[in-house]
Amino acid sequence: MEKKFKSKIIRLQEIGDDPAGGKAHGLQVLMKLGLSVPDTFVIIHPELAILDDQQFLSSMEQLGDGPKAVRSSAVSEDGYDASFAGQFESYLNVSGMEEIKSAIQKCIETASSSRVHHYSQHRKADADLGISVIVQNMIPSQVAGVLFSADPVSHRRDKMIMNVVKGLGEELVSGRKDAHHFEINQNGSDIEELICSDDSLLTILQMKELISGAQLAETAYGQPVDMEWAINIDGKVNWLQARPITTLNEVHYNELDTVKGGSNDVWTLGNIGEMMPGVITPLTYSVVVDTIDYGMCVLAEKAGAFSLRKRKNYRYIQMFYNRLFINLTNMMDYPKHTWLNKPENIQLALSVEVNPDLKPERKVFILKRIVNFFRQSYTITRAGRNLNRLTKIAAAFNVNTDLPRHELYEELGLARMIVCKGFGHHLITSGQSGSLYSAFMGILTGNKRLPNAEDHHLVTILLTDIPDIESADAVKSLEALSIMVRSHSSFAGLFINISPEEALRKIQEEAPGEITRFFNDFLVRHGHRCVRESELREQPWEENQEHLIQLLQSKVKFGKIQHQEFDIKEETQKTLRMLPFHKRFIFRALLPSARKAVARREISKALAIKMVNELRKGYRALARLMADTGSQIPDQGSGIRHQASGISLLDDLDQIYFLTHDEIGQLIITDDQTLLTKANRRRELLPETDN
Repeated sequence: MEKKFKSKIIRLQEIGDDPAGGKAHGLQVLMKLGLSVPDTFVIIHPELAILDDQQFLSSMEQLGDGPKAVRSSAVSEDGYDASFAGQFESYLNVSGMEEIKSAIQKCIETASSSRVHHYSQHRKADADLGISVIVQNMIPSQVAGVLFSADPVSHRRDKMIMNVVKGLGEELVSGRKDAHHFEINQNGSDIEELICSDDSLLTILQMKELISGAQLAETAYGQPVDMEWAINIDGKVNWLQARPITTLNEVHYNELDTVKGGSNDVWTLGNIGEMMPGVITPLTYSVVVDTIDYGMCVLAEKAGAFSLRKRKNYRYIQMFYNRLFINLTNMMDYPKHTWLNKPENIQLALSVEVNPDLKPERKVFILKRIVNFFRQSYTITRAGRNLNRLTKIAAAFNVNTDLPRHELYEELGLARMIVCKGFGHHLITSGQSGSLYSAFMGILTGNKRLPNAEDHHLVTILLTDIPDIESADAVKSLEALSIMVRSHSSFAGLFINISPEEALRKIQEEAPGEITRFFNDFLVRHGHRCVRESELREQPWEENQEHLIQLLQSKVKFGKIQHQEFDIKEETQKTLRMLPFHKRFIFRALLPSARKAVARREISKALAIKMVNELRKGYRALARLMADTGSQIPDQGSGIRHQASGISLLDDLDQIYFLTHDEIGQLIITDDQTLLTKANRRRELLPETDN
């Protein structure tokens, strides 16, 4: 038996759990956000008899004179699961009581029309297919339009789409008028440029108000929205409708962004762009970036700037458009909590610019900051001990890949935590060199000005050519190898003019003995490294030796032009003589410690990357176990064919890099093939963000 709903009239602001329909609920959301909505009342499950009810007449009287808009809204309309938008009627510029009643009657009749019943066959069987009718004052619009807080065509969440027409928005929706079309950055940064470049119907302030309203609505709904609006002759923005966009692809450029929606934080590519240039894969983000950020939080905790217990998400290293950024706003934890940590010094250590407006809102009590400063200083002095601990952790670190897929997944989960601990020791070790570098800058500038290029050059000279660093520094080792190859001119001339494949064979089989030995030793010491060595998808040099050969060929070919020979001891003495006596004295006292700190930094970096490479091997082994049921499949890294068993969970090995660690676990447990669709879509989009 069909359930009978009671008809009633309710004001927009009074809607609670009433089945008022998507349009009415959307208008109420906008009203609660403080946005301007025309005066409105709603007839829930309308019946013809209610049109003669005193409550209806009173409600009409409250709206006042003037034309009205009468819109029907299905109880299931414009919802999160399915949209009934456009399946019901709208009557605009309706004047007079009889005309308004007639429009409402037509809305009621439409609810039972054959086209609505046909449409509803595809909806949930238990859905309430009744309607409500919205009666609201008509806005005499000068300009109207629709606004999507995400691009419904490209599915980009960083773009808003706005279509604008003169007069009524209904003419835009019906297609009777061509619209002015705008594609706007989500943060509105290009509004002025768009308005100036277009014969716009809107002012800059009006467009900013529309963008702001859409941002508020999107936040309230928790997803992108489709909105209709109208601006009256007085220039006031009125909102006529809001509903979720239900057709967006779940995978998009900003899907994995650390911060969703608007934020006033400041970010920089800074030196994270040097460490991890270009775009990164979801697996790397969820594993390696997590460990780096965890390590930075450990370092901050040791300085009293942050508590690990408060870490709910990535705090200092964050991702947008598949690229990594440093959150400079969160880095203000240091000047906020720790004495003598100045905002400008923090920014200079991480970026090339200083924003004078970027500073902590308020600092903690001075005595607490002084205590934290001594905690930070004590931590810096323990760089050697942290390096020793990291050395022990790295030496014992191993991912057992001879396990079934579910056990290997659990093994990798535990391994991640060990790497987190390792990166904590690495960043504390590295922090000593950074602190001493900042100290040198402070001495040179007297803390009265910002360091310039000459200051940086001077300190760089003093920290160049450090003993024991070559064994840890892959770049210096590669430079040394290129110098050795150039010293054998006949071999070098041949080496740089052949293919990488042939050059690899030559260096292994036909090169002078010292070159072959150096190359093989290089692979032993640095084979686990590569250009983008924190990216799990990247192949290390030991597995992609041809890429290493390409780098070596380039260094041999162009290095002779770039390489400048100078006596480092003489250059150091010359540099120190340029300083005033008191500064020269301090520099000489600190220089041995600073040079040791740089060496420790490079050694700890090499150990940390070695641990990352162990994770890389583990995830690649897991991919092999997940990718096939029993046939032999090639590993794209090593070329070796491996045997797998069980149910195939991946179509190819590369897919694993486009799932997060948690999603891999979900796939192993549930065999949810929609995750592969997601991985494939992410793989398609990644190159588009790498520009």
